[in-house]
Amino acid sequence: MYEAFYNFREKPFNLTPDPKYLYFSKHHQGAMDHMLYGIREREGFIVILGGIGAGKTTLSRCLLNRLDKNIQVALIVNPMLSDVDLLRTLVHDLRITPKLEMAAAASRPRRIDDGDEAKDKDIEVTSDETPQVVSNWVNRATKKELLDALNEFLLDQHAKGGSTVIIIDEAQNLSLDIMEELRLLSNLETEKEKLLQIIFVGQKELEEKLKSPELKQLRQRISIQYELQPLSLEETRNYIDHRILIACGTARTTFSNGALKEIHNYSKGYPRLINLVCDRALLGGFNAKVDRIEAKHVRKGIRSLLGEEGKEFFLKRFFKERLPVAVSILFFIAGLAFFVGGGKGGLPRLQQWVQAKWEQTVNGKSLMTTTPVKQTPEKISTAAPISAPASDKAEKGVNEKETIVKVPEPESPVISKEKQQVSVLTPNSEGGYYRIQVHSSKKKKDAEALIAELGREGYKSFLKEVRSTGKPWYVVYVGPYEALDKARIHLNALKFSGRSPILLSISRSG
Repeated sequence: MYEAFYNFREKPFNLTPDPKYLYFSKHHQGAMDHMLYGIREREGFIVILGGIGAGKTTLSRCLLNRLDKNIQVALIVNPMLSDVDLLRTLVHDLRITPKLEMAAAASRPRRIDDGDEAKDKDIEVTSDETPQVVSNWVNRATKKELLDALNEFLLDQHAKGGSTVIIIDEAQNLSLDIMEELRLLSNLETEKEKLLQIIFVGQKELEEKLKSPELKQLRQRISIQYELQPLSLEETRNYIDHRILIACGTARTTFSNGALKEIHNYSKGYPRLINLVCDRALLGGFNAKVDRIEAKHVRKGIRSLLGEEGKEFFLKRFFKERLPVAVSILFFIAGLAFFVGGGKGGLPRLQQWVQAKWEQTVNGKSLMTTTPVKQTPEKISTAAPISAPASDKAEKGVNEKETIVKVPEPESPVISKEKQQVSVLTPNSEGGYYRIQVHSSKKKKDAEALIAELGREGYKSFLKEVRSTGKPWYVVYVGPYEALDKARIHLNALKFSGRSPILLSISRSG
């Protein structure tokens, strides 16, 4: 419907596994490289895992186009077969027919319509007739005949310098008996090389099935295993651009940053869900006659996909995003009441301020944009990292000074780890450097490994040792930053990358 409006030759977000639309993220490229390597090295069993809609089927179709002509491939898309039916499918896909059967087919009487001159010519079975011969023979062959024909074919392939590969899609649906049959098939080999290679492509349940005691021997023969991961936000952007480019290089539509974030939040990076929501978003953009797809078009598309469940989806997301912030603000306010008001007497004076800040939170405004409350020197506390054990000795044992507002620990519910991780306090003293605490550990090597990982991702980080109850803790910070805005940008980037920054603080020593 929207193809002509957006100058598409075809719909860019179809669900059919078309290899030309495959976008090679780092994980999809990794899976392809592992399969090609395994085939080239004649490894016995290869396992490719991935969640529902991760692009496994499209990847296996693309593999078929990348194999050399001397590699014969059988693709099994319905693994819920009996042992004999599986053999028949393999033999049919590989177009295997015993030589005696081909000779018998050639000797059967055939009608000749080429005149008297053709009567003395030798009659041969042409390549066009081979599928029919194969089909007729396969349907009446016994299991032993099928196995003998397969073994003969594999040896012939090996003698010609070729190889044979079986790709089984949705392999998590294979029964234990059939998997054992496949293991027995892999026994067809020469003294040096495997004659048959088998690639299992399936969901994560396949990994659990392979751990069954009955499949111990098969599991020992798996030499390559790789798991596809969902796309990151940046990969989701590139995936959408790639499919639009394939559908039409001069497409007139773009997706805004807000729309891309909505797509990634809903799909979690799974290509199938990305296709579904992008298709609906484009339909919404077409109805509105706009070239740029915005977040509102994506949200409308998600609602149409989920139906009645759409309200629950957005409601859960609202509470997931707002509740930790609300809880953080409440404890922040409790701290202000304690320190500014000199104990319980300060609460009445903050009643109106509390109400205003709560309304701002519900409306999506951040407390970080408000003007910080001035503190007197005696109200400033030196606090240990949140993840370190909380005790009076720990607070006194910290050697570095951080200007933050310490929230007194309540007597009843304790803040969960998840809520602590999203609690962000705005530094409220002038001077010094901003930094983001991302981790603390008792082991220095763990902290150093995280610093190396952050460095590979482009973050500048450093390590500081603090002491709690006489024992060292190693705290990892990202930073330092001279400007608060830059620190906030990196704080959000860390959250988006899947990390859980603990605290934004300020230190005069960096």
